[in-house]
Amino acid sequence: MILLGIDPGTASTGYGVVDATNPKSVISIEYGLIKTSKDLLMSERLLRIYESSKELVRKYRPDAFIIESLFFNTNTKTAITVGQARGIHILVAGKYKVPVFEYTALQAKMVLTGYGRAEKSVVRNEVARRLNILTQIKPIDASDALAMALCHVEKVLSPSTKQHEIKKT
Repeated sequence: MILLGIDPGTASTGYGVVDATNPKSVISIEYGLIKTSKDLLMSERLLRIYESSKELVRKYRPDAFIIESLFFNTNTKTAITVGQARGIHILVAGKYKVPVFEYTALQAKMVLTGYGRAEKSVVRNEVARRLNILTQIKPIDASDALAMALCHVEKVLSPSTKQHEIKKT
């Protein structure tokens, strides 16, 4: 089962593709960043995100999109732009009939480290350990996207999964 993890943003979107055919031994296929310039119009930025997301789907044919849920309590402007980027990925998933699952960063941190407020560096180290990546995962947005995919593996694909915890959009 191929999973595409997404940490959405308009300036930078982290992505991580993993093979979770064997949930006990998940394999990292690729990870990276979709980056757009702040000098572009928002419509151009969203178009670039759309085209890049489509290319990832065409290349890897994921069985599911795993997208970080929005959680903002102070910066409304950031929430709106991140929401636009999320919408683009959900649109691509719909276009290619790929189911979408979403988790908060807190859920992913809890699953991976046992502590929902873990520092990003701790999460990055745990992601690298679980995927047997020997170098530091850069950029951090890619690590966050891989964390989303690993969260899904733990919550849905592992034998001990409790189905009532799954949020599918």
